[in-house]
Amino acid sequence: MKFTSSSIGHEISAVIYGVDKKLINDANFLKGIVMDALKKDKFTILKYIDHKFSPRGYTLNVLLSESHLAIHTYPEHGSIYFGLYSCKCRGHGKQAYEYFIKKLKPRDIMVDMKDIVVKK
Repeated sequence: MKFTSSSIGHEISAVIYGVDKKLINDANFLKGIVMDALKKDKFTILKYIDHKFSPRGYTLNVLLSESHLAIHTYPEHGSIYFGLYSCKCRGHGKQAYEYFIKKLKPRDIMVDMKDIVVKK
């Protein structure tokens, strides 16, 4: 059976403000909720690479069958960047994003969600 991607992907880009200082510096917590979020939204995780900066900060990139996810923390500002793209279908990834936000309980969020048409 030959697989064909959807002609519409979905992109979520967010800056999450007012994240608890304890949570934003906990790399294991952040990686855990990202992986849980992706599994809940039925993404296929292929590989990930992450790095904990000294004295603070964390970045995580996850390669997915459906594309990719990245987070990067800014502990000195109490914020996290979240970026997710899925080639699966319109709206895919929203459940993962909402789970991530629910676990962080931020003060504010600036988010952009949009469908990406890859075939005209």
